Amino acid sequence: MRLLTLLACLIVATIMAAANDDSDISMVMFTKFKKRYRKTYSKGTQCSYFRRWKNRKRMVNRHNQATALGQTSFRLVDNQFADESDDEWKSKLLGLAIPGEFNAKKLGIKELTSIDPEKDVGDRQILSSTITIPSSLDLRRHPCMPPIKSQSSCGACWAFIATTPVEFQSCLRNGNRTVILSEQQLIDCSGLYGNYGCRGGFYTLAWDYLFDIGGQTTNSTYPYRAAAGSCQFKPDVTRVSGRVSRYFYLDSNERTILSALLQRGPIAVSIVANSKFILYSSGIFDDETCKEGTVNHGLVLVGYGTANGTSFWIARNSWGPRWGQNGYILMKRNVNMCRLADYAFLALP
Repeated sequence: MRLLTLLACLIVATIMAAANDDSDISMVMFTKFKKRYRKTYSKGTQCSYFRRWKNRKRMVNRHNQATALGQTSFRLVDNQFADESDDEWKSKLLGLAIPGEFNAKKLGIKELTSIDPEKDVGDRQILSSTITIPSSLDLRRHPCMPPIKSQSSCGACWAFIATTPVEFQSCLRNGNRTVILSEQQLIDCSGLYGNYGCRGGFYTLAWDYLFDIGGQTTNSTYPYRAAAGSCQFKPDVTRVSGRVSRYFYLDSNERTILSALLQRGPIAVSIVANSKFILYSSGIFDDETCKEGTVNHGLVLVGYGTANGTSFWIARNSWGPRWGQNGYILMKRNVNMCRLADYAFLALP
């Protein structure tokens, strides 16, 4: 039976190669792809996965040819997601859900651009307007930046995006001692705030929950399971290691986003993640097709810079260290690439 399945896939591969002149994309290459990412398929599904991988591999090759000719600024790769369907991408990789008709003022969210930067908010100054802006910033190797994580097969990017800024700020307040917090707590326990576990959510709703409940415990106390379950957090018993006292909407302004990142640390953002984003490998991501549509994924901005005259953001993803540039992506700056400036937030302890 296995031989018949392989033979059927080879026939499909031959027909597709003849129709698309892709004789260089073979079942042998697909076998290497499966081995590289330890792929196994249930009975009768391998041909479907092969067809999807082959189509994506074709797209990758054509895009990278354009990059070699200087027509694009980034490269793609047939990574571990290249054989998966759009529905699989949606359920496993994405999971961002904007809460209703988003309006910062109606929701009572403070807009940082409406705050006088020279006055204290509470007991702390939020931003200074007199600092010198350096040409670049890279927090990837900062002692308070936690290791890249993977949301695995759970569509809860929102929980990871909510957690990274809290981890970073908690570390700063504790003498640069790294703290790894629990995304699972947010997945299991913030449902009453409008989140849906592995079926979607939004990072500000997670911060609302943390503010009310008193804080976030560590991953070692409440480990990640990549699945939603009943809440195990006990407010009067479970020790918390990260807190959120306030957060601010950055008003779709990339200058304000840069200033907040420089002075305060990582910024949570939302984007439109398309197929090229998912298959990103290296370079500065600049794709006009992702500037429209509904945001469906979250990232954390951790730096910025300029290369060959092109300004970029450094963004942290939650798909593990094998994706992109060791879990990070460079995205073109000052053009609201993939709508990343539309829902940018700064969280403070």
